[in-house]
Amino acid sequence: MDAGMQTLVWVVPVLLLAAVARAGSASSSDGKNKRNMKQQLFDGACTLALRSAHLVFAIHRSFQKWVQCSLSQAGLDVQELLEANDTDAIMERRQRLGDYLASLPQRPEHLAVILPEASVRESQGAQRLLTSCIDDVEALCAWTLLARVPRLSIYTRDGSTDAVFDGIASRLRNSKMAARAFNGRTPEICLESKDRTEHLRADADAPVPLGYRPDIHISLWTREHGYPSLVKLSQELARKVQCNELSSSDITENLVAGCLRDPAGHRHPELLLLCDELAHIPEFPPWQLQDVELVQADSSSRSIGDAVCTALAGYAKIEKRWGK
Repeated sequence: MDAGMQTLVWVVPVLLLAAVARAGSASSSDGKNKRNMKQQLFDGACTLALRSAHLVFAIHRSFQKWVQCSLSQAGLDVQELLEANDTDAIMERRQRLGDYLASLPQRPEHLAVILPEASVRESQGAQRLLTSCIDDVEALCAWTLLARVPRLSIYTRDGSTDAVFDGIASRLRNSKMAARAFNGRTPEICLESKDRTEHLRADADAPVPLGYRPDIHISLWTREHGYPSLVKLSQELARKVQCNELSSSDITENLVAGCLRDPAGHRHPELLLLCDELAHIPEFPPWQLQDVELVQADSSSRSIGDAVCTALAGYAKIEKRWGK
């Protein structure tokens, strides 16, 4: 048994005995402090509630440390949990890791990942962390599903993911990794690029219902989603002003922000994973960096799944303070 769990086994009865003793001592000193029984019971209940809350928090933290310790002691590459054939041991560890990710105190609603360009991949040769674009998108989709993050954006400056859009859609439609990450069920995926959108559903021929929400929304971004889109937006607004469709006074910050807003209604990325050795973000859409936490995958990551899990665990520890 883990040392933290052994500590909890002893802490529980000690806390309960302390609460009972406090309530008993309070009742015996009723004549001295001249408080009535209701006040004593109220104080005892408050003490017990606070100690119970502290105990729950301690169990939560101990569970996270236990999962991290057990996975590291086993020397496990988490990528194997979704790539390997299902066995009792693999399924148990996958469930354990899924419970750990679900127990994180905060998770991003929108995860963005920057993949290197095709030329960079070729110059670096065979990498342990990255493979091909299609493989990487499938792995990122599966791990995002396991972490229950509803939105994933994958950025490549040269648009290498756009070039293999059909291959990515075909792979995700029949992905065993994604099914394993989604408790053995085939997830419904919305895959979109600059000019195309595919709804990967079980009933592909049926029309998409109004208000449809897929299990995961994946966007393939390129540099065209960055500064070039700002230029096009400026040209479009200038054209409307010239055609008297819009007055110059109507062009406000709120109008521009509305034009740049995600049509699917998702928030800007809260977590950005940089899977490259670059020291800067290559033309990533600047308005998507308002509240983002940047994490760079280091050389210790065994796979892209390991990098995602490490990034999510680090994000859960970040203290956010919003100014007014």
